[in-house]
Amino acid sequence: MSVDGPRGGLLVLVSGGTATMSGVGGLAVSADGVGVLQAVAERFADEHGTRVGVELDPPMRDSAEMTPDDWDRWRRRIGVALADGVGVVLVHGTDTMAYTAAALAYAHADANGPVVLTGSQRAATAAGSDAAGNLRHALEIAATGTPGVVVAFAGRVLAAATVWKRSTTDVDAFDGLAGRSTRSRAVVPSFQGYDASRVVEIATVTLGRWHDQLDWAHRPDGVVLRVLGSGTAPADPRAHARLEALRRDGVPVLAVSQIPGALVDLSRYEAGRGLVEAGVVSCGAITAEAAYAKLHYLLGSPGARERLRSLVTTDLVGEARSAR
Repeated sequence: MSVDGPRGGLLVLVSGGTATMSGVGGLAVSADGVGVLQAVAERFADEHGTRVGVELDPPMRDSAEMTPDDWDRWRRRIGVALADGVGVVLVHGTDTMAYTAAALAYAHADANGPVVLTGSQRAATAAGSDAAGNLRHALEIAATGTPGVVVAFAGRVLAAATVWKRSTTDVDAFDGLAGRSTRSRAVVPSFQGYDASRVVEIATVTLGRWHDQLDWAHRPDGVVLRVLGSGTAPADPRAHARLEALRRDGVPVLAVSQIPGALVDLSRYEAGRGLVEAGVVSCGAITAEAAYAKLHYLLGSPGARERLRSLVTTDLVGEARSAR
C-alpha cells in the first residue's frame, strides 16, 4: 500500500529527548533508544511504500540544552527537505518542545509541506513507552502532505505556535489548539535566522515588589513579561521605571499571562494601566514559549526593526488565538 504524501518521501530528524533515551541511573541518549525509532521508521516505510529517511542530529541531547542556534540549524535543514518535496518529522524532547515548535512555526509559516514535531514522555525502551506510537502517528500526519507546522502527540494534532507542556507524567503531555500553524496575515521581510547571541529574557511578575525580575547585567534585546491573570501587576514604581527605560532603549516587552493560553488585555483592569504606560504590549492569548520565539524571530528580521512594536502585537501564525 502506498500513501499520497510528499513526493520526496519523509525525513525523521532525531535531535534527542526522552524518545531516544534509556538507562536506570538517569536517562540518557542511547543506541537502544535510537534503534527503536529507526525500527518504527523502517516498518512504516515498508507498510506504506514510501521512503523514510532517519537522520541523527548530533549532539543528540536533552531538550533542556537546546538554544536558538539549534532552532536555526533545524530551520535550514527542514527548508532543504521541504524544497525537495520531503515531509519532515522532528523528534524532540518534551521539556522545550513548545519553544522549538513556535520557532519553526514562525520560520516556516509559508511551508509548502508538513513539519511535525513529536517525542515521548517515557523512554523508548521502557515498559509502556509512548515513543514508538508517537513517532508512527507523526509519520502518518506527515504522510498526508498537508502543509503547516504541528505537534503530534498522544493521538492529537496541535498547532505548533499554540502548544504548552501541561504534564510531566501523563502521556498526553501537551495542550493547545487543534490544527496547524501557517501564515495568518503579516509578512515579515528578510528573516535571516535565529541566533543565540540575541538575548530575550523572561521575567515574572510576583506579589509585592517585583522590580528585581527586571535586573540584568546587560540590556536584553527583548523581554517576555509573565503578568498576573489577564494583565495585572502590583504597583512597583521601580519596576515601572525599569520598563520605561527599556521602552526608551527600543527594547520590546511583550506581556503573557501566567495562565497558559489565557487572553491578556492590559486595559481591562486598573492594575494593568501602569504596564501600558510603561510601554508593555500584549498579543492576545500567546504563550510564553511562543512569545519568546516570536521576539527571537522578529529580532532575526532586520527589515522588521522599524515595525517591531506593531509586529510584536500582530498575530503572525495564529499564536494569539485563545485556547481557553
